[in-house]
Amino acid sequence: MADKLGGDEASRRLVKLEEREKTNARRLDRLEGLANEVHAQNENIARLIVQIEFTNKQLSLQEKRLTEIEKQPRARLNLIWGSVITALASAAVGAIATVIISLI
Repeated sequence: MADKLGGDEASRRLVKLEEREKTNARRLDRLEGLANEVHAQNENIARLIVQIEFTNKQLSLQEKRLTEIEKQPRARLNLIWGSVITALASAAVGAIATVIISLI
């Protein structure tokens, strides 16, 4: 091939090939660095997903606890009303019984 091309032409092409090789090597180095950064970012995202899932589970547990705590005043109020109604019914029955006994 060098016979067909002149010595100067072969040297010029060799220099161009070497320059292209250096450029490609630099580009590959940059791409390799970028690939490493993307890989590290993906690992961080995977860790973040695990943490979010754990946080969601904890939040769900806290929500259940909060619901139970919110139900307590309502249960107490129902208990108080039940006691008041029982007391009034007992007083009414006692009054009726007293009236009946006093009439006898």
